[in-house]
Amino acid sequence: MMQKIKDSSPRMFHIILTAVVILASTLFFSCKERDDAANADKEESLSQVLYVQSLYNNHPGEDIVPEISEVIDSMRKSARNPYYFAAINVLIDRLFSDGRFAEADSMAVRMEAEAIEDRDSLSMAMAKRVRAQMFYKLAQAERAMKELEAAGRYITHPYRSGSDFGTATSIEEWLWIIARELGDTVKMNEAGLNYARMVEENSRINHWTDTTNHYPVSALAFKAEESFSNGNIRQARIFLDSASRKILPALPSRAYEHLYGVRCKVRAADSDWQGAIADVDTLLATHSRFPWFYLKDLLLKAQILNMAGRHQESARVYSEYVSFHDSLSNRITDRRLHDLTVLYRTEIDREQKRAEHFRMFAFGSVIMFLILLLILSVLHGARIKKRNRLLVERLNELDRAAETVYGNETQDDEEEVSVIDRLDRYMYLEKPYTDASLSRKELAEFCGITTDSLGSLIRNEKGVSVRTYINSFRLEEARRVLGSDSGEGIGELAVRLGFGTMRTLQRAFKERYDMSPTQYREASKDIKTSENQ
Repeated sequence: MMQKIKDSSPRMFHIILTAVVILASTLFFSCKERDDAANADKEESLSQVLYVQSLYNNHPGEDIVPEISEVIDSMRKSARNPYYFAAINVLIDRLFSDGRFAEADSMAVRMEAEAIEDRDSLSMAMAKRVRAQMFYKLAQAERAMKELEAAGRYITHPYRSGSDFGTATSIEEWLWIIARELGDTVKMNEAGLNYARMVEENSRINHWTDTTNHYPVSALAFKAEESFSNGNIRQARIFLDSASRKILPALPSRAYEHLYGVRCKVRAADSDWQGAIADVDTLLATHSRFPWFYLKDLLLKAQILNMAGRHQESARVYSEYVSFHDSLSNRITDRRLHDLTVLYRTEIDREQKRAEHFRMFAFGSVIMFLILLLILSVLHGARIKKRNRLLVERLNELDRAAETVYGNETQDDEEEVSVIDRLDRYMYLEKPYTDASLSRKELAEFCGITTDSLGSLIRNEKGVSVRTYINSFRLEEARRVLGSDSGEGIGELAVRLGFGTMRTLQRAFKERYDMSPTQYREASKDIKTSENQ
């Protein structure tokens, strides 16, 4: 037997080993298939966003929005990944370039909502940045600054991927542009140095090299601006010279626009008018399709020419600036105003919807609070009703006990009964308290003692005054009447028993029995109804 077990052990080991190998192979190929599918989706999304970008670049002035929208709809159905949001970014830029401001803003709002739904912080930052760019171009720099500051808070890992790095640096770049527009030198330099630090850190952490040199040139330009604004022109020149050596002639000048802008200012400060004008001319060529920047370039050139003493040329460029401004206004102002109105109404609608949601929430909260109060009130009422009923039952038992005690006592026992007991029986059976004029004198005469002795007797035996003693019997009588089938009203009862007014009876009754006369009557009726059932 032992030999058979020994012979079967290697065979069992081979079976288990084979099963493990098969299982591992299955898991490996399953994961590989998923990875291949994910990579295929990414490659498809990348090709789609590149196609969208090529449409934008190669068809200026043409209505390509429907075609871009169709591609984006296709991407939305398959996967909402960073490439999808990048494609939306291109569409927003095109809508804005076409003067369709309200549509562009609506698309940006949708982009942000989808990013929030997907919990995609990078795309949320992109959406905020896009809206900031639009507000800047619509001469709403302060509003643009708020959007950008909000966008920056979404980027927590700028070196995690190329998309994170590109979005983070783009936010700092636009912060620099908008702070310069607002005249906030401190915030402008802070954004510029943050941009430069990110470029250096990304190179160090990820061993990254920018083959276009756009990032290092822009970083050096921002450092030069910071040095120049702090009065260190020599250091600014060093940064600019270093940046100039990195320019790649094969690339468009737009890749280095910040260098030309800063260098233009430094050259003008050095009275290098020819170099400054060359830089501003480069900017004009770069921004020919971006009127919101082109106008600023024209104005800058007019100022430099004026400082250089070339006043006629300055006047001519300024006239060109005015003419271009008027021409641009004639072409887009009406549409811009219309779209701004739509944009404003869109904002108002969103605010109204948020306010409506808040009102509905507040209304619902109030309703729930009232329902809760109603439930608590019902429960409290039921508890009070139960307590009152129990109290009435106990008082009824005391009534029956008192009736037994006083009903069995005869006149023959009077000599052995104490004065206070005889007075209690007299009050219970004869009910002299129903006379409103009943006084301590009459009770003293009944007991055969003085009024002072009566007061001392009641105070010593009962611990109350003569008036309170009389009223206690009146309240007991009122309670018995309320518990009977008598239809006598509370006001009538108050007058008959010597309380004078209904309010006086109600107050005294509440103090003694912790319930109102009405509640006592209701509790008595409930008890009788239950007994009859």
